Amino acid sequence: MISKLLTICFLFFITSNTALASINENELAVHLLSYLAQDYGEAVENGKIKSKEEYQEQLDFSNEVVRISSENKYDDGLKSDVLSLNRGILDKKSVKEISSLANSIKSKILRKFKLLTYPKNPLDLVRAQELFNKNCMSCHGQNGYGDGIDGVGLEPSPTNFHDLDRMQNVSPYGAFNTITLGVNGTGMAGHDYLSEEDRWSLAYYVTTFRFKNVKKIEGIKLDIKESAALSDNEIKEKFGLDEKKSLGVLASIRDHNSNPPSSGGSNNQLEIHLSKAIKDLKNSINLYKAGKVKEARNLSLEAYLQGIEPVEGILKSNHGTLVSEIEASLTKYRSLLGKNTTEKELTSVLNPVISKLEVVLDSKSYENSQKSSFLMSFGIVLREAFEAGLIIFLLLSLTRKSNATVFNKHIHSGWISSLFFGGILYFVLSQTIKVTGEIAESLEGYTALIASGLLFYVGYWMHKNTDVKKLTDSLVSAVDKSMGSGKGITLFLITFVATFREIFETILFLKILILDGHQKLFIGAGAISAILLTFVVIAMAVKYSIKLNLSLLFKASTVLILSLSTIFLGKGIGALQKTGAFAQTSFDSFSLPALGFNSTIEVLIAQAGMIIVILAYSIGNISRKKQLTEDSL
Repeated sequence: MISKLLTICFLFFITSNTALASINENELAVHLLSYLAQDYGEAVENGKIKSKEEYQEQLDFSNEVVRISSENKYDDGLKSDVLSLNRGILDKKSVKEISSLANSIKSKILRKFKLLTYPKNPLDLVRAQELFNKNCMSCHGQNGYGDGIDGVGLEPSPTNFHDLDRMQNVSPYGAFNTITLGVNGTGMAGHDYLSEEDRWSLAYYVTTFRFKNVKKIEGIKLDIKESAALSDNEIKEKFGLDEKKSLGVLASIRDHNSNPPSSGGSNNQLEIHLSKAIKDLKNSINLYKAGKVKEARNLSLEAYLQGIEPVEGILKSNHGTLVSEIEASLTKYRSLLGKNTTEKELTSVLNPVISKLEVVLDSKSYENSQKSSFLMSFGIVLREAFEAGLIIFLLLSLTRKSNATVFNKHIHSGWISSLFFGGILYFVLSQTIKVTGEIAESLEGYTALIASGLLFYVGYWMHKNTDVKKLTDSLVSAVDKSMGSGKGITLFLITFVATFREIFETILFLKILILDGHQKLFIGAGAISAILLTFVVIAMAVKYSIKLNLSLLFKASTVLILSLSTIFLGKGIGALQKTGAFAQTSFDSFSLPALGFNSTIEVLIAQAGMIIVILAYSIGNISRKKQLTEDSL
C-alpha cells in the first residue's frame, strides 16, 4: 500500500501549496508519474471506470504533471508525451499502455534534470533492521506482513511488504520518499529526522522482504544508480524478463545492490565517496560566493570526513602522496575562507584538488583483482604494523639489554590486548555502529595525543638515566618508583595505545576495501603476510640489538621516542583539526606528514614548543651532570 500512501501524501502537499525544500517540481513530477504508473489499475479496468475517486485522482495528478511540464524547461517532445498521457487517461486507455508511458516520461525527466535517485553512501541493512524494529514493526509486523498490533484498524492498513502485485510497482526511490515525507492524516509518520543514509538503507530493507526465501538467478548486473529509481515491473520490461524467472533475477539484482560483492564488482565505495567529495567541494565554493562562509567551511569539512577519509587507505596504496597533498590544500582552503579571500584565490587552491580527485575516478588503476586486493591490504597493514612495531622494538630492546626482562610481559600484554580489543572493535563496527569520518578522525586524534604524552614521559625518564654504569639497576628501580604499586602499567599502556591506534586505522581501511568489492580471501592474505613480516623483522631486530653498545642504544632510543612523541603530537592535533575541533591557520610552506607536520601554525607551535622543552631540559641535564662531575673532582 506504499503507492496509496504516497498518493495521499503528495495530494496533500499539492493542495496545501506547502513548499518542500527537499523536493522541486521536477522531483514532484517524478513522484506523481510513479503513482500514475502504479495505481492506474485501481481506477480503470477494461476501458471502464473502476473507482470514481481513484479516477479523479488520476486526472488531477496527470493535470499537475501537464502544468509542471508547461512551466519548466521541458522540450517539445517531452511536453507532447505528457499531453499524450493526459489524453490516454481521459480516454481510459489500458493499464499497460498508461503505465508504460508514465514510466517512460519519468525516466526522461530523471535523465534530463539529472535528479539524484540513488544512495550516495553505502547501505547498511543491519542498521536498517534495527531501525525497522524500532520504528516500523509495531504497525508493519516483525516480518513485514502488515500485521503489527498498532496497525489494527488503521485506514489505509499498513503495507504488506510481501504483496508481490503491490511491491513490484514500488522502487527503492519511491519507498525512500515515503519514509522521508510520511503521509498526512494516516498512521504513517515522516522520518526525516533520520539521516539520508538511514532512510535509504530502510527503503532497501522494506523493498527486499519478498525476496528473502527466493532462489537468486544470476545473469543481469544492474548498478544501484540505475536500479534505485526502477520498480521491479520497470526492470522486467527493460530486460524483457520471463515472468516465471523474473522473481529470481530481481532478487539477485536487489541483493547485489544492497550487499556489494566481496569478489569482483565495481569500485562502488571509491566512486561514491570521491563523487561526494567533489560535489561538496564545488558546492562549498558556491556557498562562499553567496556570502555563506560558515556553511562553506562546514561543507568542506564534510567533503573530507565523508568523502576522502573513508577511502584514505585505498588512495594511499595507489598514490602515496595524493592524500597528504589533498589534506594540505584543504587545510589551506579552510584557513582562507575567513580572511575575505577573493574567489580567484580560493579556486586556485581548490580546483587542483577537484581535478586530482576526478583523475582518480577516471583512472583504471583500482580494478579489484586478486593481485590488487592482496597488495592494497599488504601495503596498508605493513605501514601501520611497522609504526606500532617500532615502539615495541625499542621497549623490548631496552629491557633485554638492561636485564629488565621482567617487564616484557607487560609489553607483550599491551600489544596482545590491543589485538584482542581490535577484533572486538571490528565485530562491533561490522554489526552495529556506523563510524563516520568525524568519529574516526577524533578517535585517531585523541589516541595520538595520549600516545604522545606517554612517550614523552618515557623519553623524559630515559633521558634522566643515561649513566651506563647505573643503567641496569636504575631501569628497574626507576620504573618501579615512577609507577608505584602499579608496576608495568606504564609500559603496558604505551604498547597498548600505540598499537591500538594503528589497529583502529587498519580496521577502517580494510573495511572499506571489503565494501569496495575487493576479495576477502586476498585481503586477509595480504594482512597476514604483512603482520608476519613485521613480526619477523621486529623479532630479529630485538635479538641482534643485544650486540649494540648499551649507552648508544639507550641514547638513540631516547632521541627516537621523544621524536615519536613530537610526531604523534602533530598527528593528533592535525586529525582533530580535520574535524573542526581545533582551529587551523595554514601558511605557504612544505608539509611533512611522516613527521606529523601539516603546514598549520597550530601544529608548528605545538611541535616547536615540545622540541624547545626537550632541548631546554637536555641542555639543563647536561649542565647539571657537568657540574656534578666538577664537584666530585
